[in-house]
Amino acid sequence: MKFIKFLKSFFYILLFISTISYSQELKKVTLQLSWFDQFQFAGYYMAKEKGFYKEVGLDVEIKPFEFGIDIPKEVSDGKIDFAVGRETLILERTKNRNIVALYALFQATPLILISTMDSGINSINDFSNKKIMTTIDDASEVSLKAMIISNKIKIDNLKFMKHTHNINDLINKKTDIISGYISKAPYELQKEGIKYNIFDPKRYGFDMYSDMLYTSENLINSDLNTVLLFKKASLKGWEYAYSNIEESSNVIINKYDTQNLKKDELIYEAKELRKLSYFNTVNLGEIKKDKIQRIYDLYNLMGLIPKPIDLDKFVFDLNNLRNLTFSESELKYLEQRDIINMCVVPNSMPYSDIKDGKFVGFVADYISLIESRIKKPIKLIETETWHDSLELAKNKKCDILSSAIWTKDREKFFNFTKSYLSIPLVLLTKSDVSFINNLSTLKKKKISIVEDFALINTFKEKYKNIDFVTVKNIDEGIKKLLNEETFGHIDTISTSWYKIQTKYLTKIAISAKLDETMDVSIAINSSDNILYGIIQKAVLSIDDLVKNEILNKWIFTEHKKEFDYSIIWKVSFVLFILFLGILYRQRLLKKLNEKLQNVVNEKTKKLKEINNQLEDRIKEEVEKNLKKDRILSQQQKMISMGQMIENIAHQWRQPLSLITTNASGIKLKKEVNDLDDEFFYKTIDSILNTSKYLSNTIDDFRYFFKPQKEKEDFYLERCCKKTIDLLSANFIENKIKIIYNINDIKVNGYETELIQVLINIFNNAKDALLSVENGNRLIFIDITRENGKALIKIRDNAGGIPPAIIEKVFEPYFTTKHQHQGTGIGLYMCQEIIHKHMDGYIDISNTEFEYNNEKYKGTLLLIILDCVV
Repeated sequence: MKFIKFLKSFFYILLFISTISYSQELKKVTLQLSWFDQFQFAGYYMAKEKGFYKEVGLDVEIKPFEFGIDIPKEVSDGKIDFAVGRETLILERTKNRNIVALYALFQATPLILISTMDSGINSINDFSNKKIMTTIDDASEVSLKAMIISNKIKIDNLKFMKHTHNINDLINKKTDIISGYISKAPYELQKEGIKYNIFDPKRYGFDMYSDMLYTSENLINSDLNTVLLFKKASLKGWEYAYSNIEESSNVIINKYDTQNLKKDELIYEAKELRKLSYFNTVNLGEIKKDKIQRIYDLYNLMGLIPKPIDLDKFVFDLNNLRNLTFSESELKYLEQRDIINMCVVPNSMPYSDIKDGKFVGFVADYISLIESRIKKPIKLIETETWHDSLELAKNKKCDILSSAIWTKDREKFFNFTKSYLSIPLVLLTKSDVSFINNLSTLKKKKISIVEDFALINTFKEKYKNIDFVTVKNIDEGIKKLLNEETFGHIDTISTSWYKIQTKYLTKIAISAKLDETMDVSIAINSSDNILYGIIQKAVLSIDDLVKNEILNKWIFTEHKKEFDYSIIWKVSFVLFILFLGILYRQRLLKKLNEKLQNVVNEKTKKLKEINNQLEDRIKEEVEKNLKKDRILSQQQKMISMGQMIENIAHQWRQPLSLITTNASGIKLKKEVNDLDDEFFYKTIDSILNTSKYLSNTIDDFRYFFKPQKEKEDFYLERCCKKTIDLLSANFIENKIKIIYNINDIKVNGYETELIQVLINIFNNAKDALLSVENGNRLIFIDITRENGKALIKIRDNAGGIPPAIIEKVFEPYFTTKHQHQGTGIGLYMCQEIIHKHMDGYIDISNTEFEYNNEKYKGTLLLIILDCVV
């Protein structure tokens, strides 16, 4: 009895020691959260709780958030291994902090701005002079800034307040607007029954990344294996968390609920965050270089980038890694290992095969390079089929598979390096089969494929009408093909071509190229994470140029085979038949050519006659069009002159009245002998000043009619204001108000012609506004610069042009006015001037807009001209 107790105690001691030994083998790493515990970090909690980190040999300490920590600096200095950060990490990189983004969990930022509906803030245009409660980090995010600035709201006009993180401050109107996460703040307002407005950057085109997992360059260079394994386990944790939201919420409540969150609140957060993680993508954690570049460009545009940075170094990319520095644990591992056992894919030349117990082919040469880099022998474990190699590797008889394709099922047994070869797939058939564009047309056909082929399930799902048959290797597949047991066989392009060249030149052919490709990696037993890191580094250290040289060596090797002499007489007979056919065809062609030549000669003669007639008709039509254009131009000038005379009358009416009044005053005082010197000189000065004004007015109108012979640079602000000065008296008389928003932009062209166009447009707007009897009569002028173009927008609130006729307004002689009021050539000539003389663009449309809290409808006329830099 005592002996049994002793054995039990001894067993427990051994178990305890083995547990300690195992725990000591786990590598300790730290993860710093960017905020307090909530579902925002559920993937990391679940990776820890479900043992995903432990499976890859990591003991992860999740560090809670604290105010006042400079997290990017801590990561850069190596005090923290991994952390979660926002899009503002780009700015941290400019501070000489060697941080690297591993993945972006959220494809669009969860950060939004919120206002209550009863605040009256229903659009970003209502933000001016309003209070915004936000954190320093929130305020510096380019997504929010870009959203506000793109709506022409100046940041300086906003009143920023320190964030209290209390939604009641918004409800109680201590602030007008508050920043928050779309996964949290709306829920709190819904709970209180408060209606709200959300201002979400992605709705305005600013879908910036957020919650990026990042680390330091130093850790990547010194311990790439740990980085890859942590990234892999973390993404696995997120996949689990999103697939098991209720279970993950319970884990947070039981172990990580520092904020006393409710389960419903966590579930709401989870569903919103899952939308952001898969926004416009199916790949969890995806980072696209062009999107990172767009974020960087926005920060740079806003003047927030003090110096340029290399974005290739900011975003983690295995293709950019060439460092073969092993960590201490990896060096120790290599010292203790004598050999590394390898299983291969046999019978797959020119990629790989086993001949006389020796590994040959492209993959063999590539593995030799790996062997030279890690300085450890890699021993071949000989097998007959790919299935045998796969089973041996699963049972840990082999440490690595030299060439394997990643699948979800295989991920349970292996870790895969970065792909070192991408191989197209083809369909082999008998040589008499025509080329096949799409496998979907092969209904109820039998096609063979090697067993345990990585993409077999993909093919079965994609081509459901095809009967796929598994074979041990390509030779068995070709044998079934030639025996007509199957219609075709799917394999890699180079292996298929190798078989055709060496054995089956006249019997089989490549009949289709498939869309799918095989990305070949080295697979390492999943229990050996250190070896995975070593092999991964070795793969990354081999340049693409070296790989291509090895591949070309094997693909373009001449393959010897026994020559089939029966081909000689077969080819000779075919050539003889072809020769006779060519002779007969040449005789027929000669006769046909003679007949055709006669026909061509007759047709050519007729065509010459028709061409001569056409030339006369074309000259006649061109002269008519030129005459028509001259008439149109003259009519437009007469109309413009009439409008100018009308405007001169408006401008002169008051000054002439003043001169008449002053002259009458002098005469009257002289008659009654009451004319003193002071009154006389003062009145004469007034008459002289008024006369000078009239003279200046005439000069202004003369400048309008003065023709410009050459293009010149001029500023749109001066041009526009000069035009309005000519028309101002008429506008004042008709109670028309002009609202300016003009940027001073330089363009090149004919200023007087542009003034003529603008006068025409303003007169059209004035005529339309005269129909507005009750209410404001408004004309808006906006001149802005966009992408090197000057945009002139002229709007009115006259109600717009009927949709049925708006497409015709640029046609000559089309008018909406009475026949005694206009000829209809105004906008037509405007279009001619802008298109032909100014190399610009003009368009007209109806528009709806809001001004001083009132909604209006009217016409928008847009002119686009090239800016002068």
